[in-house]
Amino acid sequence: MILKFFKLFFFCLFIIYNTCALSNEQKIVYLNLDFIVENSIPGRQILQMLENKKKQNIERFKITESELRSKEQDLLKKKNILSKEEFDTKVFALTQEMNIYNQERKKTFQEFEKNKKKELNNFLGKITPLIENFVKENSINIVLNEKNLFIASKKFDITDQIVQIVNQNIK
Repeated sequence: MILKFFKLFFFCLFIIYNTCALSNEQKIVYLNLDFIVENSIPGRQILQMLENKKKQNIERFKITESELRSKEQDLLKKKNILSKEEFDTKVFALTQEMNIYNQERKKTFQEFEKNKKKELNNFLGKITPLIENFVKENSINIVLNEKNLFIASKKFDITDQIVQIVNQNIK
């Protein structure tokens, strides 16, 4: 009976020791991908280019929207002057013009989002090998994204190091 107890005790001790030894060998770090995109030089260039394109699209659509509003107001002013048929024809034409505007606006912003996703995925594709190389050089087992963490010590954050590597290697 005592022999079984000692065997069980040493077996448990052995398991605990090995688990602790294995957990000490694991090197787990995390990084903030959003921070890398927003604060690396190439990431900022991509975001700036996307922001400029978005502003151009918004500005272009504001001008068209303003023209459509002025046409609408002009048509409403002429409501009592025009015949019912002529007014209805002009309202129908303006409605068609507004529908075309809305479709074009929707299509443009969908294309913008598609392009944005493509550009960011392309950037992530460029930095992934750099991160993989960093992981190999530093014998890191796991790299997590900061978004998926509940809490972790700042000493395991490699974001700043990756930003420096990205700035040095991607032009």
